[in-house]
Amino acid sequence: MSREYGKKKSYFKVGLLIYFILGCIGIFFFLRWFKGYLTAYENALPATGITEIRTAFETGAIETVMTGENLVTESVYYNIFDYEAHIKEIILGKEITIEESPMSSAEVPRYIIRAGGEPVTDVTLKVVDKNEYDMDIWGCDKFYPDEYLMSTDVYTVTVPTGVIVNVSGRDLTSADIMKDENGQDVVKGIDIIRNVTQYMTYVPTFTTYQVSGLWNNPVVTARNADGTPIELTCDGTDYSAPLQTSADVVAEINALIPTIVESYGKHFIGVNSGAVYNYLLPGSEYRESLSTAVTNFYPTSHITSYNYYNVSADNFVTYCDNCVSANIVFDLVVNFNSTAYQTKNEGSDAIWVFIKRDGTWYLADVPRQEPRSLEDAGITD
Repeated sequence: MSREYGKKKSYFKVGLLIYFILGCIGIFFFLRWFKGYLTAYENALPATGITEIRTAFETGAIETVMTGENLVTESVYYNIFDYEAHIKEIILGKEITIEESPMSSAEVPRYIIRAGGEPVTDVTLKVVDKNEYDMDIWGCDKFYPDEYLMSTDVYTVTVPTGVIVNVSGRDLTSADIMKDENGQDVVKGIDIIRNVTQYMTYVPTFTTYQVSGLWNNPVVTARNADGTPIELTCDGTDYSAPLQTSADVVAEINALIPTIVESYGKHFIGVNSGAVYNYLLPGSEYRESLSTAVTNFYPTSHITSYNYYNVSADNFVTYCDNCVSANIVFDLVVNFNSTAYQTKNEGSDAIWVFIKRDGTWYLADVPRQEPRSLEDAGITD
């Protein structure tokens, strides 16, 4: 009986050992499964889903997460590659931090990405897959950089018609021309040349473009049809380009100024007044009007001397190959041989418009003129 008892006791130990081994194996596989479950659970959290995006921004390789369709709202000015390049430039060398957005929800997790403490873009996540535990795997859904990068300003660019304007890499078209209250394109003539357009080979106008939906500090450039760059001036959100003038034209007009100014001044003091007509455009309205502008109150018989001061020409503008304007300044001081007459000053600060006909430049109009006193000229009696 003791032998039989011993056998039973031995079988019990073997059985117990088997159960222990099986239990250990079960616990091992359970722990292995549980570890896998926890890992899968962690990997399924939205916070884990943002890790790839964080890494891409920290390394500057944002194209690894931004490349794809509908990842940003593209516009006529910017596509996904523009956004990638622009954001890369902004984040370069800066510390990247990511925080959950107040707009985040369980269904649509949303985060704010900052570079150097400044927000660059929001990003939302979406379910991109399921793991072996049927848990949602989160990945990139869409970026929202416009909230931080886009300007709300409206920009205007006024240039001579025919000049090509480029805004942030896109040439503007007729669809971008500003409209007036009647829905017509804003294309304006030039007031200074209104009286001489019939003599011009080409009558220029200015076109105003209006654009919005741009990033802050957009790049705005202009060029002629042949590709020659044109310098733009900027006043806040308003850009403009003047008409251009060649150095050769400036030299030609400057060579005429002393002679024309002298004859022009003499005309008004009644000294050899006919000489000025050699320099006035034949058939022009201004030539006709100047014939009645002789100042009869000057007692020419008492004139002892006259002198020109401060003769200058600047602000040259070429409107076409045969029309140019310049700002002409001169002071003509007249002295008399009688104490009954005071010293007179025929000072002028005026816009003169010149027309070239048959190879000769003529004065065709003086649309704007401001008289100058002796005090203006800095001349004392």
